[in-house]
Amino acid sequence: MSTGRTAALILVGTLLAGSLFGATAAIGADRTAFDGEYTSNTFDEEGVYTEMTAQIRENVTTDIDEILDNKPRPQGVRLTLTSEEVAEQGVTEEFVGGEMDRVIGELYQYLHGERDDLAIQIDLTGMKATVSETIVDGVEIDTPTLVGAKSDQVDSETIARLSENESAYRDAQIDLPPGERENIAEELETNARAELSDEDEALTAAVLDHQQTVLDGLTGEISYEEYVDQLASNEQRIKEELAASAVADVQDQGPAFGEDEDPEAAFAPFARGIQWGTTATWLLPLTAVGLVGLGYAISRSKEQTASMTAGALLLAGIVGALVGWAVRPVFIDRLRPEQGDPGPLFDGLVGVVDGTLQTIGQQSVVLVLAGGLLFAGIVADRRGMLLPVREQLGMGPKAEVTGSGTAGGKTEGSGAADDAATETTAGQTEKRSEQN
Repeated sequence: MSTGRTAALILVGTLLAGSLFGATAAIGADRTAFDGEYTSNTFDEEGVYTEMTAQIRENVTTDIDEILDNKPRPQGVRLTLTSEEVAEQGVTEEFVGGEMDRVIGELYQYLHGERDDLAIQIDLTGMKATVSETIVDGVEIDTPTLVGAKSDQVDSETIARLSENESAYRDAQIDLPPGERENIAEELETNARAELSDEDEALTAAVLDHQQTVLDGLTGEISYEEYVDQLASNEQRIKEELAASAVADVQDQGPAFGEDEDPEAAFAPFARGIQWGTTATWLLPLTAVGLVGLGYAISRSKEQTASMTAGALLLAGIVGALVGWAVRPVFIDRLRPEQGDPGPLFDGLVGVVDGTLQTIGQQSVVLVLAGGLLFAGIVADRRGMLLPVREQLGMGPKAEVTGSGTAGGKTEGSGAADDAATETTAGQTEKRSEQN
């Protein structure tokens, strides 16, 4: 083969190696960094969800402490849980993980061109509902104190007897002179409003209705069954209004990506890169196949084309293996800052990069094995070890050049052809002599 063809074949082989390495990297990235589910799983494994849950719990604890410290509660109403316990029970890692999976899923839909809008923000509405339920379960209401402490004319012990049983309910009832009931009701309302904040009108209304139920029970306005039902309903309402007041100032949304930055504009370059990378997962393998065909067109030799392909597979595989096993730990170590804690999200992203490079290295081992097997096949064929295989495939043995044939400028096959031609000429001469 001429020098020009050899140089062209080397160039094609180099391009083939680059295409194979690029295809391996693109496919590896498509399985890892370009995949939202892989990213979510990696974030979970790296403890991102656990750390973010702890951060949100800390924020909720601070918010509830400030709210409960600044907003008055009526006497007889007690929260049995601390703000830390409320946050721990109300903010679950399952909720935070679910929200993070949703955000990551929407981000990857944008990166793959499946949606046009993007808002990277955790929705805390569901968490607030859970925290509110936790507070409701942790509130205890002492009705005799809640009502009795707000009037000198209503005895707490008498109020307590109303709930014991039906007989005690009737015995505890009192007869009031005309107009006295209205005076007690007015006193209870005045003291309740003075005790509670004007901003918590719903909580104040619930307490006033509760006081009215107790007053109705004391004066026999309602039956024992009605009293018990209304008392339980009012207590539940007070708990719910107190919980709603406690979480009212807790943020509905978690921290957004870049307070003054447009996430769509920020991630647009990454979207283009990922979409190009996804295209490369099928374009580069097709390119590699085309380069193999071009190599055969240049060399006109199956063996030389196979050798070029094997060399390209080995080169691409070795480079990829080095990236996955030698370069990866050094690169990951360089990513981590020497000082300070960049936060849980950074750890998750480093985990994704680490997994991507490791996957590229693992896939490159396949290229090395394929190249090695192809070279082994070429050597075996040269030594005639594949002759049975060739015969089964109907390919026949390879043509061999003998040393004597080469010295004389003839191959063994051409010598046989010359002998056959000589015999034919001799036969024709003899036949003509006999005719004469």
